[in-house]
Amino acid sequence: MSKKIFAISTLLLVLVVGAIFVYNFAFKKPAASTNSNADKATAKTAQEGMTPDKTTAQADTPKTSPTSNLSVSAVSDEPVFGAALSADGNSLYYFLRNNGQLNQADLNGKLEKVLSTEKFTNLKKITWNKPKNKVIIKTESAPGKSKFLYFDIPGKKVSVLKENLDSVAWSNLGDKIIYKYYDSKTKKRTVSTADPDGKNWTDLTEFNYQGVEISPIPSSSDISFWPSPNAFTPTSVNSISFGGGAKKEILKDKFGADLLWSPDGSQAAVSFTDQKGGHKTELALMNSQGGEFQSLGFATFATKCAWSTDSKYLFCALPGNIPDTAILPDDWQASKISTSDTFWKVEAATGKKDRLVDPEKIGGTYDALFPFLSKDEKSLFFVNKADGKLYKLDF
Repeated sequence: MSKKIFAISTLLLVLVVGAIFVYNFAFKKPAASTNSNADKATAKTAQEGMTPDKTTAQADTPKTSPTSNLSVSAVSDEPVFGAALSADGNSLYYFLRNNGQLNQADLNGKLEKVLSTEKFTNLKKITWNKPKNKVIIKTESAPGKSKFLYFDIPGKKVSVLKENLDSVAWSNLGDKIIYKYYDSKTKKRTVSTADPDGKNWTDLTEFNYQGVEISPIPSSSDISFWPSPNAFTPTSVNSISFGGGAKKEILKDKFGADLLWSPDGSQAAVSFTDQKGGHKTELALMNSQGGEFQSLGFATFATKCAWSTDSKYLFCALPGNIPDTAILPDDWQASKISTSDTFWKVEAATGKKDRLVDPEKIGGTYDALFPFLSKDEKSLFFVNKADGKLYKLDF
């Protein structure tokens, strides 16, 4: 009996050992092969300097774009009018084109406060006084149907100026306005001065052309005026004292001319067309008397430039992609063409030119208008003519 039990036990032991052997051979080997592949994958990722966990995380996480290194950024989300730097240089002011709301924003465009919700529509031009507390607003409901409003911002008072005005500027102190007036009865056109609300007006001199640009000459009591830029009109730039007297011609025989006076009034940047109905524009400098006229060899418009505070440098957008057949500045002013600008710093004394930023850092196509500098002169603000938004270029 004991022998039979021993035999049966031995048989069972053999069967169990056999079963274990069969299990290890049939099932354990593939599992061992899988582990071996995992070990190889781990070894590979280790050679590449990452752990298996990091490999999985990279596979599951979308790739992100590198941080932008562009120098131009939008400051406003929508089209604006009359963008300007505050008197203390710490804020930006601008009117929204769609409803005339006046905003104050920081230098990166973050809204600080709404200065006015007055509904100004059909905005055409905004002209600030030097302290930036008063503004003349030109509206145009239809071509040739314009109206000028005087807005006292702290007093929240709006006055309508008299009819038959088409150009207005502020005196150097910002306490008087200078404007062109057309008398429909006498057919006379005059340069006149008045209080900001239009009262206490005085006629200074007459002239015989329709469209006119007016600018006081800084650091002086003189006012300059000239025909609105037109490639077919020979420009005569005149000056007259704020108190009246005889006018003086300081520039003539330049087609399509426009001026931008330096802050110290010692010189003006003059853009003009090479000939009547010409296709090329050029930038030059002249002194306050119209002398020392010298080309800078720089093909841009005065409205694409800003002076440094010390009057030593011009910061300008240089227009590109202008068709050879374009009549300048007319086609650009009428928006028949648009430009693709690069940005430069020009030394007035020598004409030396340096790029503010490399073209690849501009990051888009911009047709710059009415640029102005930050207080530290490390940023250039401008309105893009194409979309009407305010942009900032850091350099």
